[in-house]
Amino acid sequence: MRALTWTAYLLMACEGYLIYVVGFITPYLERQLAVAPWVAALPNSALAAGVAVAGVVADRATRRFGPRAAVRMWSGLMGLAGVLLAVPVSIAPILVGAFAFGMSVGGMLVHVNSALGAGPRGGTLLMRANLWSMTGGLAGPLLLAAAAGSIGWWFGPLAPVPFLVALVFVLPASPARDVHAATGPGEDVPAVAEGPGEPRTGHPPPPALPRPYWQTWGFLTLAIGAEFSFVTWGSQVVTARTGIAITEATSLASLYVVGMVAGRLALSAGHGSACRRLAIMRGGTALALVGAGLVWLAPNPVVAGLGLLLGGLGGSSLYPLAASLALAHAPSAPVRASARLTTTTAIAIFCAPLGLGLATGAVGVTAAWLLVFAMLGAALLVVLRIPQPRERPLPAPVGA
Repeated sequence: MRALTWTAYLLMACEGYLIYVVGFITPYLERQLAVAPWVAALPNSALAAGVAVAGVVADRATRRFGPRAAVRMWSGLMGLAGVLLAVPVSIAPILVGAFAFGMSVGGMLVHVNSALGAGPRGGTLLMRANLWSMTGGLAGPLLLAAAAGSIGWWFGPLAPVPFLVALVFVLPASPARDVHAATGPGEDVPAVAEGPGEPRTGHPPPPALPRPYWQTWGFLTLAIGAEFSFVTWGSQVVTARTGIAITEATSLASLYVVGMVAGRLALSAGHGSACRRLAIMRGGTALALVGAGLVWLAPNPVVAGLGLLLGGLGGSSLYPLAASLALAHAPSAPVRASARLTTTTAIAIFCAPLGLGLATGAVGVTAAWLLVFAMLGAALLVVLRIPQPRERPLPAPVGA
């Protein structure tokens, strides 16, 4: 279990690193390739599209090839994506690399969520995994900037490739399997054998995911949408409300990331256990709503900074704990449930900031920020109705 956990953490660190690299290479592409700004930003859209596709195919890949082979495939694909992102001859290989990276992110998240998220410590393990992702994300812009000032920006995406290639060979067996409808009580028979030459069982797909799972899925969609709206538009709301320059507002917006890191550091100590999971999610949603309100009403940068900090603190728990809760409501289908969570992540990342941007163009960023209130308010109503999952009973002793 220790090897599984630490390799999952390393995968998350590489994922976080490359996600930020994809976001921060936009100005370099615009200058070096002489493309329009919207073309230089296309890798982010390609990434989201890749995550959405992975949400559809990742569980099927796990059933077809087996969990260990599938996660090795995602690790290798992520390494290939890093290489393609470092080919600045035209926008085409970079778009292909961003799409491939999105697919690998989606598949890797299915593995990490389903392998670590089940059980009473699932929330804590996923919190730590996401903390590793944020650590990699903080390193991404720093190494990219250092490379741009010396060798060239293209060296930045290559940094995690050796780790990803090594992981292809050392990743341990994964417990990420669904229990199929043809399986008897207490028998967790895998759909695909791990070893060479072992028979494939050919079981039908697992039963439908239960209603509490879909309630958590809906909550996660709203929470992720609000999180990426903070990241994408928070600094512009601060500028509109306080009158400070956009560069100063962008620096101030780093307090949101500080809040996210601080919250996940605190919760990674084990405070996100199963018995406290729902209470922390409800409190975090309410705190993020307060933070959004302070940003919207801020008369000065101090209040705006406090709002951003509280927004990050409140939002820090929502994705890891909600993913763990969703899996707890679908104990027989962790892979399938994780794949659907990957799909909603892509939907939220793609739609929420874009919708807020369209609203900003129509009514201004201050009025458009009301959509963040709407997302967090709806998320709070949903999370108040999600029931506490029942603990999965232990299999009966043989002969009982």
